[in-house]
Amino acid sequence: MVPFMMLALALVWQVLLIGLTSMYASHGATEAARQASVTPDDMARIDEEARKRVRPPWDGEDVLTTEIVERDGTRFARVTLAMPVFLPGTNGPWEITGEARVVTEVPPRGLPEPEGVDP
Repeated sequence: MVPFMMLALALVWQVLLIGLTSMYASHGATEAARQASVTPDDMARIDEEARKRVRPPWDGEDVLTTEIVERDGTRFARVTLAMPVFLPGTNGPWEITGEARVVTEVPPRGLPEPEGVDP
């Protein structure tokens, strides 16, 4: 009976890690989108703000990636985290991604002004 209980505990722990990773990806993407709306051309600053919302070891250079993507004329902040396997800090082959829409307050250099926005 004890091996089955340990296996059940390990599965519950892994599901908890999946939930935490998903939450951190979502929070990081939201913060990146907020920063991208203010400083759309400063990717270092956007990445820095996303990392502030994510706790160690999920905020490591080899674990977290931040990017701004454009889809159907709308910009999104995408934060991707490597999924830990059983212990935080041990990365598996899976990734969890969070996305948040960037509300344009300051247009990026080289892109046209959004409609309905006064310069």
